[in-house]
Amino acid sequence: MAQPSETDAARFFIDNGQSSMSIEGGSTVGSWDADVQIINAEFSIDLEALESNGSNPSTVFQLGSFTVPVENIDGDGRRLTRNIHNYLNKDDHPEITFTMNSSEIVEKGENGYKVEVNGVINAAGKDHEVVFTADVMPTENGGFLINGKLPLKFSDFNIDRPSAMLGTVRADEDIEIHYNLVLMSR
Repeated sequence: MAQPSETDAARFFIDNGQSSMSIEGGSTVGSWDADVQIINAEFSIDLEALESNGSNPSTVFQLGSFTVPVENIDGDGRRLTRNIHNYLNKDDHPEITFTMNSSEIVEKGENGYKVEVNGVINAAGKDHEVVFTADVMPTENGGFLINGKLPLKFSDFNIDRPSAMLGTVRADEDIEIHYNLVLMSR
């Protein structure tokens, strides 16, 4: 896949103060969620190709790195936070990573772009391939807003569904990652 050259691509990073990411799920007793406090990521966006209608839509967005420190995932209680860290095996695998294999603009609208992303998430030491769609919108200050959601399962990462109270309380298999990421230029 062709990569944009350093002169063509502008570098962007996630502004954690304005961004949000959460993990949401359910259980036999109700719903739960956890907030991701820190996201370390760097993107390259070929701004000239983005504005050019004739450009190859698969070379516009490139991801340099994307990591989430497990210790910065905060559940809605101390017990939930501790359980999340344990199930993600924080001591042996302190980060969740995402590696983007490809991205392609699949739709250009008045307010932004719909981008299909293909990549690999590594959590708890296990790789899982994903394909999802993200909405990318330019902001007034020259940055971008990326938002969407990604359905996953505990079993995607060989994680047993969390349980408590001798198994009478059990998490649902399905979880969903919701993200609203603000990119600022370097």
